[in-house]
Amino acid sequence: MKLQEIIFSQNNIDETMFYRGKTLLKSGEKLSFDTYFNSFSYTKYRDYTRVSSITFSCKFNGKAEIAMCVFDGEEKIICETQAESSAELSVDFSALPPNGFLYPKITAITGFEFIAGDYCAECEPDGINVCTSICTYRREQYVLKNIELLRNYKFSFINGAFVVDNGKTLDTTLSDEFIKILPNKNYGGSGGFTRGLIEARDGGFSHIILMDDDVEFFPQTLEQITVFISLLTNKFSKSWFGTGMFPLDKPWEQFELGAQWNGELTSHKHKIDLREQKNLLDNLDNPNLDYSAWWTLCMPISVTENGLPFPFFIKGDDIEYGLRKNLGTEIITMNAIGVRHEAFDRKTSFVLYYYNVRNELVINAVHKKYGTFKALKRFWFEILKQMILYRYDNCKIVFMAVRDFLHGVDFFLETDEEKLNQELSRLVPQLVPLSELPEWEESMRSDEHTRCNKITAAMILTLGGHIIPTFALKKELKAYPLSRIGTEDTFLRKSAIQYQLGGDKGILTQRSFAKFIKYGFRALGQSFVLFFKYRNVQSNFIRRSAEITSFEFWRKHLNI
Repeated sequence: MKLQEIIFSQNNIDETMFYRGKTLLKSGEKLSFDTYFNSFSYTKYRDYTRVSSITFSCKFNGKAEIAMCVFDGEEKIICETQAESSAELSVDFSALPPNGFLYPKITAITGFEFIAGDYCAECEPDGINVCTSICTYRREQYVLKNIELLRNYKFSFINGAFVVDNGKTLDTTLSDEFIKILPNKNYGGSGGFTRGLIEARDGGFSHIILMDDDVEFFPQTLEQITVFISLLTNKFSKSWFGTGMFPLDKPWEQFELGAQWNGELTSHKHKIDLREQKNLLDNLDNPNLDYSAWWTLCMPISVTENGLPFPFFIKGDDIEYGLRKNLGTEIITMNAIGVRHEAFDRKTSFVLYYYNVRNELVINAVHKKYGTFKALKRFWFEILKQMILYRYDNCKIVFMAVRDFLHGVDFFLETDEEKLNQELSRLVPQLVPLSELPEWEESMRSDEHTRCNKITAAMILTLGGHIIPTFALKKELKAYPLSRIGTEDTFLRKSAIQYQLGGDKGILTQRSFAKFIKYGFRALGQSFVLFFKYRNVQSNFIRRSAEITSFEFWRKHLNI
């Protein structure tokens, strides 16, 4: 059975993520696959599956010396052979170090061209039945490309694909026996992914792969996930499989490989350069994951016995659902299983502050990660951040987030999420084309700026500079990306332009003592309400959360 296929760089992804050397060699030159996408993570197969040995097979033109190597901190040759046109090398896991990864290394004897290769095992898979579910909203340029990738690859276990169309703009005639286009209410990613889970259970699938519409992926990655799942031992049969994520502009730098949640996010293996051997080895040691993001995640449909996701619209639904998984269920990750995605700091939206605050309060209440004082701390952190960065009017949606949280489960039962999102979009300050800002000059762009949120004694004593007289402030106007501006950038500055990283929209922000006082006093009032109501609201969510995660609720909510 084929476990993993050698794949090659596409879309200008750094070649050292795939191989070192060249695929066309002269005599004496070398080609090695000790890379993220093409090394073999034998420790994962050894620990979680019934696989105990593998055979590497390859086809090529020419004559070469092929060696199977293991890296456990240093390179060791396990076996080698000379061959012409094709070769096979087998490795028993019992002969390998406790920690490491396998890879072939090729030395050309004559002119050489690598054609194809794969890792195989003699093992009988379980009969799993997998579907994918993509949630999309008016992003045809991405989702149509991914539909074709899914349709044109011959998968072993993926037998269906749902495309949940929240924007209702996709042509439903694209549906066939494999792909189903499902027009859906625009209840955000939460509504879209939940629709996929319902369809998967109704369709009799055993597993589902949830995917963002705009990820770039190799179909071979999905194949490798499902083959791995089909070979799990009984102990790990309910396990989930998470993927790493790489930003489009830095396809060698891992953004995250699963995460933990203890009231706030701790990303695993964040900003790791996976062109380096030692980092590939470290990447294999990744225990104690609470969740893995839904940019691409495989999980058994049996998880829906715990209910469906919260109706969060966006942000935090994957975190909460991961925290709800059965005790002992593992989230497995490994090298070669990763997707590319636009960096999140290029997608900054003021509306997200509402969802971040509200949903984090709910998650931490339901899972008992917060007490009253931590909830207050989270609230004040967001308020002070918006005021120190001169984004005062964002405080309005932070107040809304706390207000809506304090209404408990009834808020989610009674809210039309699409209308709420539209209201939020009207309330936040509007970004405008930079060309419409008289103060803007292209030379002000600072995309490489690094955020610094250091809080100094001077900031505290001057209330973030708000009690400093206007004449003493810096008059020079500077511009910073919205996602990278920090406390030092606005302190003692009269104004600043904040713009979408890599984009052409922004906003002029200015210090306002009047707004600082206005929103500060309002925040004090809301703090008292949160202080006195938090425990009762937390109890409400714990006691009644099943009302908004049941199949009955979601079928009605989505008009299924």
